[in-house]
Amino acid sequence: MCGPWRKLSCREKVFSILKNEITWGTFIILACAISLIIIWAVSEPVQWQSYKDPVHEQGLMSIIGGIFAIVASLMSLTQIIQHFAHKTDKASQKRIMRILGMVPVYGATAWLSLLFFQAAIYMEFVQSCYEAYVVYCFLLLLTKYLGGHRGVEDAIANKEYIKLPFPFGCCGKPIATTKWVWYFKIGILQYSWITPICSGIAVVLNLSNVYDNGRWNFNRGYPYITIIINVSQTLALYTLVTFYSNFKTELKPFRPLSKFIAVKLLVFFIFWQSVLMSGLAAIGVLRNTECNPSANTYCNGSTTGFTVEQEKILLESILICVEMFFFSIAHHWIFSWKPYANGEFAKLMKSPRPQMSYQNNNIGADIVRIRF
Repeated sequence: MCGPWRKLSCREKVFSILKNEITWGTFIILACAISLIIIWAVSEPVQWQSYKDPVHEQGLMSIIGGIFAIVASLMSLTQIIQHFAHKTDKASQKRIMRILGMVPVYGATAWLSLLFFQAAIYMEFVQSCYEAYVVYCFLLLLTKYLGGHRGVEDAIANKEYIKLPFPFGCCGKPIATTKWVWYFKIGILQYSWITPICSGIAVVLNLSNVYDNGRWNFNRGYPYITIIINVSQTLALYTLVTFYSNFKTELKPFRPLSKFIAVKLLVFFIFWQSVLMSGLAAIGVLRNTECNPSANTYCNGSTTGFTVEQEKILLESILICVEMFFFSIAHHWIFSWKPYANGEFAKLMKSPRPQMSYQNNNIGADIVRIRF
């Protein structure tokens, strides 16, 4: 390892480091962390103690969240550029690039929510629309691996029955027919329709002051929107698990498990994280904060703190910003561009595998023919 590295010129070493986004991304995060610690220690040039005031805490969280969001976005954009520069399979790589785009979208919207609390509901709408699009792209990607719409039909035709995961697995084994192609698509893609629609309704209700984001008050719109999205998401997740469990043998050469887990965590975990924050607010863990100038010399005369909703937005947004950095690191290996650059993916698609058809690579026209 050291021999080839020593033979590289200084310019080649710099380019090699820049191409590895994990190296410079981690370096930037560590450098920023050290800088913030030094500033905190010397209190110059920023009066760091002022951030102990609940209101000014937003500024500190915005700085930390912004650093993580910007670095994560740059790392993901580097991965997207690498895929674009080594584009050897347009059908699958464009879906991967769109999935990778979720990190910049989530990072930017979460950071804007930190900066502007009143914009959080609109940022959630943007997140919901894009995550629904990512679920759609992931289904396209899996279908591409199986050989397109006809490839999925061929794979089903060679099965005796469809295995249903818990809890419906004990209800019997339905016969495998080509109708299951549409069942899978409808079960997954209904989430791509319902989520943006519900998020749009939430924006309208919020403008009408009848939404109350994060509050489980059934006289307001938040509980109903959350329940509908929750049911839709549960159905989509169950359908994805069913799809994977039935085709994991055919998909095994493409290492789908890591991709499945990455998309599942990125889309579904963040939603449940939001529900958890709302639950913490409902049971009083997150509560209105106040700043008592007589007890805290850093209140600067302010007696106002965060509301419960603002605390929820603050905590949820900073978590998303930090999480996006780690997702971008995971994506470096899970959705790597290297199999496309070295021809590994092309060889895999051309390799003979029984009961599979790879004649139809243009799957876009096939998969969108769903009739609701």
